[in-house]
Amino acid sequence: MKNDRLKRKAFFRLPFPLAETLTAALLLLTFPACAAVADSARQQINNGVLKLAEQAVKAEAAQKQWADPHSRFNVFMPAAVASAAPCPQPPIFTASAKTLPRLGYSVLCPGVAGWRFTVTVKADIYLPVVMPARAIERGETLSADALVLKKFNISNQRGELVMKMEDVVGLTARHALRAYAPVKVNDVDRPLWVKRDQEVTLVSRSGEISAQTSGLALKNGRQGEVIKVQNASSQRVVSATVEAPGVVVTTVAQ
Repeated sequence: MKNDRLKRKAFFRLPFPLAETLTAALLLLTFPACAAVADSARQQINNGVLKLAEQAVKAEAAQKQWADPHSRFNVFMPAAVASAAPCPQPPIFTASAKTLPRLGYSVLCPGVAGWRFTVTVKADIYLPVVMPARAIERGETLSADALVLKKFNISNQRGELVMKMEDVVGLTARHALRAYAPVKVNDVDRPLWVKRDQEVTLVSRSGEISAQTSGLALKNGRQGEVIKVQNASSQRVVSATVEAPGVVVTTVAQ
């Protein structure tokens, strides 16, 4: 009887390597989800909207010819996203607001147990912009050595910024400009080449023929502007274009 019990125990005892192999296989069959962790809904949404936001910035950069743009994104999701199950298929993204720097997306997980969320992406876009290297006085003509190009976050800036130094060199400051503050398009103006009541050279052109006389400017005039000028000889008032400091030109029809 004792021998029978010993035989039965020996019959069910497995060699150690074989027992370890079977145990591992049983665990794999019982807990298949442990082999891979599915993405969360938050990860799915975050990855999708970041990809779309990057595409939006690239499209804007190409359209506006931005040089060397660099961007960072802040994604804002509803709190309910944290408890949402991962979507078993790729979510569907629809742009609801396409104006940088703030972009909006509607994200849909189809199906009965699916979900829909509205997500906002705030883009911080850094671009080289023109800044004064020192304080600029009102009325001062901007020179290349008084300007620098520095990267700046344009996302929260109102007004059109100047991106190229050649666009403002030779222009005058409408008001005092602070050092290392971005220069806006409306901060500068063409130089004032003629002042009201100033004696000017009035050039009359007709084809290849030109003649000049003295005149009196009846208003201020900047480069390229058309102003009224009184001919000093005939006293006639004519329209003339400011061509150079103290020089205006009128064209006579042939």
